[in-house]
Amino acid sequence: MGTERMNLSERGRVRSANPSLIFDKDAQRRQKREAVIGVAAAAFNRRGFANTSMDDVARALGVTKPTVYQYFSTKQDILFECHHRAMDHGEAGLNLAENHHGNGCEKVIVYLRRYMQGIFGEFGTCAVLTDVDSLTEKQRDAVVARRSEISEATRALIEKGIGDGSIEPSNSKLATLFILGAVNWIPLWYREYGPHTPDEIVEEFARLLKRSLVAAPASD
Repeated sequence: MGTERMNLSERGRVRSANPSLIFDKDAQRRQKREAVIGVAAAAFNRRGFANTSMDDVARALGVTKPTVYQYFSTKQDILFECHHRAMDHGEAGLNLAENHHGNGCEKVIVYLRRYMQGIFGEFGTCAVLTDVDSLTEKQRDAVVARRSEISEATRALIEKGIGDGSIEPSNSKLATLFILGAVNWIPLWYREYGPHTPDEIVEEFARLLKRSLVAAPASD
């Protein structure tokens, strides 16, 4: 009994002396979870969500299906995470825009450029991000609600630009649908083997979107 107590005590001291071991395990779990998301997103993009199973994801990772289930219970959960990752980029762009010292039009372009860079960087874009109907009802409601918040924040930026004269007076709701439609459609048509790099597309889209929004100089 005394020996057992000593061993337990020693193990406790080892854990206290090496708290990084706990964080290492957490980091490893996060890395493995990221690997599942990345492989699944690539499979969704290549084969389509309906044609991809958890078995396919496990085979691509070289692990067993129970291993994948340690991180996600269903493939809808993975898709749900992909949607949130994309919206994270939208919100990051909005935060950049709010902190940008410029007019409303400039803020909108700062926001859209960051949003597009995020879409290209995450999973190499994922066409399945246009698929909301495959989510569960609860997940779908959560995604739609968060998208609505991003859309309203985008509309507020546009109205700020209209107010300061940097954006052509227009229907702010339709203008929001126009620019977000252009950006959110990118994952559907973009191909990594295409003639243009992501950076080229981002800059060209930013230029075109700015030209479509910027107010014409006042004439005499």
